[in-house]
Amino acid sequence: MKKIIFIISILLINFNANAQDEDKVVRYNFYKVNKGHEKSFENLMKTFIADKMKRAIEDGCRDIWVFRKVNPLSEMSNHITHMTVDVYQKSKQPCEVNFYDPVDDMAPEINEELMNVHRSNRELVYSAMLAEVAQFNKSDTPSKYAITNFMRVNDIPKYSKKHIESTKSIYEKYSNNQFWVSHPRLDPISFAENEWNYITVDGFKSKDDAMKTWSVPKKVNSESNKKYGTNSSMRVIRDRMESSLIMYLN
Repeated sequence: MKKIIFIISILLINFNANAQDEDKVVRYNFYKVNKGHEKSFENLMKTFIADKMKRAIEDGCRDIWVFRKVNPLSEMSNHITHMTVDVYQKSKQPCEVNFYDPVDDMAPEINEELMNVHRSNRELVYSAMLAEVAQFNKSDTPSKYAITNFMRVNDIPKYSKKHIESTKSIYEKYSNNQFWVSHPRLDPISFAENEWNYITVDGFKSKDDAMKTWSVPKKVNSESNKKYGTNSSMRVIRDRMESSLIMYLN
């Protein structure tokens, strides 16, 4: 019973606190590319798969598609090498055009052959569906360098409220970030005790920008923590993943 009440409270906070984005869904796909297949995988993603995503965007069932490569020295690089981010509206699903259908005049046999090569290049480690409660981007493009933080949050509604009402404005004003976003995870698996249930992403124009120090005025930080609670008491960061931008479509 407690679990049911907890789930309902998450849905309500997402609906009420961020009603303007209630239809928006963000899906992260995490891949492990087979050794020796990296060049083939990236080439097909930038051409064959990208053409299919362009069609999906033109069809209106995708808004943005981002393709990133995980830094080989990242904490999670042993089992994740690449990732994609799909942004879309629930109300525009499913797509009118089947993703697997050939694009333009490509012969069905060639389409199937390339799809088979694409599948053999990589393993889809997992796919996660997320909401978006707060974000900013000081540019018209995705950040070239990003750090994705995988967290276990104790109280998602409370943590989301802090991000909406406080963290977003603090980061936008004081940090070196080009981009920042707050994502509660929507998948049922996120309720499992050992699973991460929240993501934040810090995006920068370069890795050098990410390494620059920045600080928040003590008074601002103290007021935020007093009203909402400290970050360390609200969540545990399980993993961090560094990635670089390969391409994006919108």
